[in-house]
Amino acid sequence: MSQSNELTVDVWLGEVQRWYCNQNINEICCLEEMVKQAPPSLFLPYIDESKSQAIGYWLDACMRIHHHLNAQDSVEGAYAFLQFAYSKMQEMGSNIRHDLKVKKWCLQRMDALVVVLLEYCQCQEGEYWQSEAKTLIEAHVSFMTAQNHLNLSQEVAAG
Repeated sequence: MSQSNELTVDVWLGEVQRWYCNQNINEICCLEEMVKQAPPSLFLPYIDESKSQAIGYWLDACMRIHHHLNAQDSVEGAYAFLQFAYSKMQEMGSNIRHDLKVKKWCLQRMDALVVVLLEYCQCQEGEYWQSEAKTLIEAHVSFMTAQNHLNLSQEVAAG
């Protein structure tokens, strides 16, 4: 795979689509590298059709990697990929240059991801994970409260 600083969104999307077409669970490490090496421009404002599709693949890949690592009993690694996905959605959702529809989409994904994160924490043993769940709830509520101008229960008006 090319270095991430040389990748365009279209090239990266093509590589990810090829992985999905030929997916082999033994090659999950390739998908993991693609996720880590996604071009930074993928998450920047002004989403076109290609970027929209690529973000969808990226998010799905994070979830696949999470499930794979969890099945391999890599608790920290599985959790890290959920956190990684959540943080990118948070970054995009709070970027004032992103279109309102993109921001709302990201905030909705964050709501879904925080549920998965909390369920994951609750499935783990130990006080650390219970504390982590509480911290997640507090941080998510705080962030979403700061986004109160975006009513997620209303449909985005066609513009």
